[in-house]
Amino acid sequence: MDEIRGDEIRGKAEGTATVPLSVLDLVTVGQGRTATQALRTSVDIARLAERRGFHRYWVAEHHSMPGVASSSPAVILAHLAAHTERIRLGSGGVMLPNHAPLVIAEQFGTLEAMAPGRIDLGLGRAPGTDGATAAALRRSDRLNEGADDFPQQLAELTRFLDDDFPDGHPYARIHAVPGPVQATAEGGVQSPARPPV
Repeated sequence: MDEIRGDEIRGKAEGTATVPLSVLDLVTVGQGRTATQALRTSVDIARLAERRGFHRYWVAEHHSMPGVASSSPAVILAHLAAHTERIRLGSGGVMLPNHAPLVIAEQFGTLEAMAPGRIDLGLGRAPGTDGATAAALRRSDRLNEGADDFPQQLAELTRFLDDDFPDGHPYARIHAVPGPVQATAEGGVQSPARPPV
């Protein structure tokens, strides 16, 4: 990949439009390699993508697959943020049915605080795995949630990110932190930005 020139990647040849390119990484673990090596390779690829002018670097969520080490995109993105400076980082995507929306809001609020203006939250509605693994990922009262529940989960996640549950809602007094509620605390200041969904 090192032999690719930046102008080729960005489409700056005469008469062509600039096309922002991105990387989607599964953090693949090749035969005879370890997850540690795969994660180091992801850092190397993210740094190279940044040097070459790529627009963003996204990590996918997959579970129970020995050849893939991307079961925790938020953790991987934190690691990548610590090793890059400018490239946008995001999930492509976090499988929302596998997680409580508050947890995702807090994880990505934390990522945004660590790398302001560089975090994207891509979401998916599939489990990212087989049925048995999906059941192991979800708490017992969410086993039947899936694509049909995605709009409700997305709305809940967005309300946590924006801290705007209406008065009387059971979650109106719950706040995703880091998040907008910090600006309401005495002496508190919160960045107006949140990760785009």
